[in-house]
Amino acid sequence: MKYLVLTISLLLMYNIVSSQDIMVLKTSGKVVIGNPTLMTTPGPYNLYVQNGMMTEKVKVAVKNALDWSDHAFELTPSLEQVQKSIHENSHLINMPSANQLVKEGYELQAMDAKILEQVEWLWQYTLKLSEENKTMKTELAELKKMIEEIQKK
Repeated sequence: MKYLVLTISLLLMYNIVSSQDIMVLKTSGKVVIGNPTLMTTPGPYNLYVQNGMMTEKVKVAVKNALDWSDHAFELTPSLEQVQKSIHENSHLINMPSANQLVKEGYELQAMDAKILEQVEWLWQYTLKLSEENKTMKTELAELKKMIEEIQKK
């Protein structure tokens, strides 16, 4: 109660909250930009920007390498598994559904990791197709050579 009275006193003394304000700095360290009647930021977040924000640059700090998809090469699903996921769930493996995104939103760092995982899988499929293509070209050249030899006889 003592802290509440002190907080309210500070707010009134410095006229921090008024109908004119568009930014509120809470004593908890949380910042609200936009509607000053919003008394707290949603969830554990320290910054709330009411109608979104625009910036030229964002840097995401990565605290744990396990959050990223270096292991994606070991866990690549087959194309049949990907096709089944798309057919049954209407989205890629390890990706959230559109409804889930609308309901929950997403963490930028986590989504970056998921997208990187998908890109790594695509490169693996591309490299595999390239190898198969080389093999088929070699086999085709050998077959053409065999046909030419048969035709010469």
